[in-house]
Amino acid sequence: MVTRTLDVRGEICPDPLTLTLKEMQGLAVGDVLKIIVDSPMALETISRWAQNVGNRLVCVTELGAGQWEITIEKLVA
Repeated sequence: MVTRTLDVRGEICPDPLTLTLKEMQGLAVGDVLKIIVDSPMALETISRWAQNVGNRLVCVTELGAGQWEITIEKLVA
């Protein structure tokens, strides 16, 4: 299992989701991606996308100062 981190702080929607999609394509099933966001919209969009496509939303951690870390496990190829 590989764990990668993607920092999309400062990016404007839809870029956080677009960058997340690209990063997920390079992961194998079972790998984990941690995405750091500073936009409530990106937090909602990425979290919803992960669940809608069948990946596992492991957790969302509030880092403080309007920043969150979204942890997703890839379950679909």
